[in-house]
Amino acid sequence: MSTQQFELLREQLKLLTPQQLKALQGEISNQLTPSAASILSDEELHALTQLFK
Repeated sequence: MSTQQFELLREQLKLLTPQQLKALQGEISNQLTPSAASILSDEELHALTQLFK
């Protein structure tokens, strides 16, 4: 990805809702620190997060 594409992506992130940002944050965290076996899927984790808002 070029620097220009990355900067465009960063600008587009500002258009996301808080829920979308949290879902993306979870995916990024999983990419940075992958575990051998996740106990919960991203969807399950998102659902639990929504319950405790």
